Order: sequence, then C-alpha cells, then structure tokens
Amino acid sequence: MKRISLFVFGIILLVLIPVLAGATPAAPTVSQFDVIAAAADEYLNDPNPELNISSKDLLALMLADGPYIVSSRKPEDYATGHIPGAVNLPESILFKPENLAKLPKDSKIVPYCYTGHSGSQVTAMLNMCGYDATNLLWGIMGWTTNTTVANKQFSNPDTDLPTETTANQLTETYSLPTVDVTSSTNSLEIVRIACDDYATAGLKNIKAADLNALITDGDSSNDPIIISVRKAEDYAKGHIPGAVNIAFTDVAKRENLQKLDPDGQIVVYCYTGRTGSQATAILTVLGYNATNLLWGMSGWTTDPVVAAERFDPATSPDYPFATGAGEAVPPTPNGGDGGCG
Repeated sequence: MKRISLFVFGIILLVLIPVLAGATPAAPTVSQFDVIAAAADEYLNDPNPELNISSKDLLALMLADGPYIVSSRKPEDYATGHIPGAVNLPESILFKPENLAKLPKDSKIVPYCYTGHSGSQVTAMLNMCGYDATNLLWGIMGWTTNTTVANKQFSNPDTDLPTETTANQLTETYSLPTVDVTSSTNSLEIVRIACDDYATAGLKNIKAADLNALITDGDSSNDPIIISVRKAEDYAKGHIPGAVNIAFTDVAKRENLQKLDPDGQIVVYCYTGRTGSQATAILTVLGYNATNLLWGMSGWTTDPVVAAERFDPATSPDYPFATGAGEAVPPTPNGGDGGCG
C-alpha cells in the first residue's frame, strides 16, 4: 500500500512540476497611493506645462474656437458677474461623476475662481484626472476691475514678516500615507474619488499672519513642515524661516514624499499662491494634511528681492462680464462618462 501511495504521489508531481514552472507569477498589488502619485507626477512633469493662462490670452482663445470655462465660485457670486460663456460648477460638486460628464475630453478647460487659489487646486486635480486644464491667472480679479464682481482682492501685507537665507533640509523619513478611498481597482476612478473627497471637504488655505503665529508661539510641537516650491535661486534670496525647498515638479516624487510626516501639518507656498495651491491639492489627495499659503511670498513680505511677483491692480484688464444664474449645464457632445479623463 505504501509503495502504491508513493507511486501515485510521484505521478502527481510529474504532472504538476511543468505546470507550476510555467505559471505566471501574480502581479504585485499597486496601492491607491501609488496610483495617485503616478497621476500627479505625470502631470507635474508634463514636457509642455500650461499651469496658468492670462486674461488677455483667454480672451484671444474665446474669440477663436473658445475653451470650456468653469467658474468654481459660489452661485450667488457667479450670478453677480462671470466670464461670458462660463458654467458654474463649484469645486464641492465638480468631481461628481454627473458633473465631470459635462466636461469636454478633447479641448482646453479653464477653471477660475476669485483670485486664482481655488482655481489652481481645481486645475491640478482635473489634470490628474486626465483633462487638459489651465488655471486663469488671478481668477475673476484679473478679468474685471469691478469690485462687486471681483469681490476678493489682493492687498499688500500690513506687516513684513521675517525671512531667512539659511537653507533647511528634511532629514527624517516616514511611512507613506495609506489611501483607501474606494473598493474599485480602476486607476481613473481611484483618482477621481480621492479628488472628490478633498474638494467636497473644502479646499485648504492659511493666511500669512496665522502661519507666522504658529511658528513663533514658542511651541515647536505645532510647527508645520513648510515647503517652498519656488525656484532654488529664489529660495536662496530669502524664504520663510524653517522652510525647505522642493521643486514643484518634484513634489510627488517618492524620495520627497517619504520625508513628509503624514500625521503632521504641511504648509506649501510659492510666489503668489497659485503653484503652491496646485502642490497643496496634490499632497492632500495623496493623504497628507497640506494647506496652501494665501498669496504665497507676496502675502508674506513686500521686499521686492524676496517677493518680486505680486498682483498689480493698476495693470489689470477690465473685460466684459455676464450676469445671471444661467441655465442647467447639459453634458457636452464630446464630454466624458463621469470618470476621470
């Protein structure tokens, strides 16, 4: 009996060994964090990036074929005045499938807000979702001088806050955040839902005075990690005390993400608040507690060497605007199916 059992076992092995040897190993599981990071990094390193568009250039496009313009402002502010032809889709509802279905997949999308901050965050997330979006520089504030319509305006800082030239580095490493926003394994759906979760909760910004209060209150336990995404040469001229410099294009690189504490607060800033906004959206969708510094370095100091870029209302155009709430926006003929891209 024992010999028979051994003989049968040997036959089974002879059959299974070739099968097992030719079996394809299971593909490694890609985490939702990795899916989002890959989408972000692809956008950040687009060889022909168009992060912002000026009002003058937008008007020229409108006089030609025209892009699809999205106002993310509140409905009541949209009704007071908006760029002609713009549809009103606040960021809190924009990333719902039924609203993404209204966006064209084969033409430029120009989101805009009040001052360029929220529009920038929306722009970053739309590009991560596979759309071709470019933020309107300065938002409605850069389109019209009518302060009833452009009811949020830039003003120079009342007090110049301190800067430093000492370079800072992040030396610790952390585990990457765990992102679990859906049971779907579809990459585009993972990105969409992560963007929707953030946009629905409310986009995050912090004022310069509030950031300064955090880093000067004598309690280091609540000090945020401060990231400057400005050019290295501009960082060297002067930056917020304690800030580290990470190039905008490198924000979603794993070697940089591993240096960020997923349990701590992160404040991102740039020149005027728009690039910092895009980086903030990307980091938040990746699971970090990130906040954009309103107006960037131009809201921190009036020093023309450190903050060379700022909004100048004297040079702002004054283009026509439309009024009224408008009608419900139907899906575009070439719109998406409600998923990303």
